[in-house]
Amino acid sequence: MTNFTENFETFAELQKQGLEPVRHFTGVAVNTFEKIARTNYALYGDVLDFAVKQARLPIEVSEPKALFERQVATSKEFVELLSTRASEYVQLGQEFQETAATVIEKDFVEPVKKSARTTTKKAA
Repeated sequence: MTNFTENFETFAELQKQGLEPVRHFTGVAVNTFEKIARTNYALYGDVLDFAVKQARLPIEVSEPKALFERQVATSKEFVELLSTRASEYVQLGQEFQETAATVIEKDFVEPVKKSARTTTKKAA
């Protein structure tokens, strides 16, 4: 017969084993969150740079046609930069999806399958 302390230690060990996959997945999620936050920060800087460039154009160029041409050129550069940033977000999403799928399969699905096989063998 086991005593309370042994039962408690067994329970604590089972809880630790059960939470380990969650802890591992949380690490993956936090890393992805950090990458997205840093990409957002870079994007905010890009928006600020574009806004300042656009605001300075009327000061730097007095000819209306030249002003328009510079505005169009600056806008085109900004759109290209946004396209690059969008690709970075897609890549981050794909990386997270691949990593999460691997972690879920390894840390959640496989242990359940193994446990089910063990239980089936014991039942037979």
